[in-house]
Amino acid sequence: MTYYAILISIPFAVFSAFLIHWFTIRAIPSAKARLELIRGVYLGFSFQILIFALLLFYLGRSVFLAPVFAVAFSFIGDWFNLQFPIAQKNNEDPIIGGIVGFIMAQFFYLSAFFQLVPISILYVGIVPYLISAGFVILPGVIFYFRVYNPKRPKPIMIAAFIYGLILCFFVSLTVNAYLLYGGYWIYLMLGGVFFLASDAIMGETTIHGERHPVWEYQVPWITYLIAQSFLLVGFFLLSHTLLH
Repeated sequence: MTYYAILISIPFAVFSAFLIHWFTIRAIPSAKARLELIRGVYLGFSFQILIFALLLFYLGRSVFLAPVFAVAFSFIGDWFNLQFPIAQKNNEDPIIGGIVGFIMAQFFYLSAFFQLVPISILYVGIVPYLISAGFVILPGVIFYFRVYNPKRPKPIMIAAFIYGLILCFFVSLTVNAYLLYGGYWIYLMLGGVFFLASDAIMGETTIHGERHPVWEYQVPWITYLIAQSFLLVGFFLLSHTLLH
């Protein structure tokens, strides 16, 4: 019961606090003006997710180490993506650092995933291959129509495309695992889908560089916080179910 109370209460508290924060900035009319105010707050939310991961590691011990590293690299990526002045001073466009941080995070999530289920078991029959192929093609389509901007630096465009491929492959794994096993795997699938939604929105706004709706940072961030929460809960429950 203690485990489940922690699993529910902490993400719910973070999500609720974000909604309250969003309500307080609703009158600020531009994404740029909001960014100047929210940097520290959003990095604080990211740190809360990192603390949540560390708490679950304490409860689950070594089987939960890879997701902790994933969230740690996510935290680093968040610092770059929030474009703090010190990051801008050392790098004209710190977004590239954010993308690299999240590429590393996805590699650790993949490592955690393959601790739970070997890829040879997951890919049986044609359906899993079709699902993964669809998800790998998806970022290419989204990238071409909604993210790619020839005016932006090439390293950012290349890194964003590579990251999209890795993320979509991970999401395809979570979908295949849920279709095969059901149960707690739904948390990983939901986490992956919310992660994909968050980064797709960020891709066509911040990464593209010329679209700046007033909610440019709020919608990606709330979906991102939900994604991280689902992934951490899913990995925790599955590691206790399958590895203990």
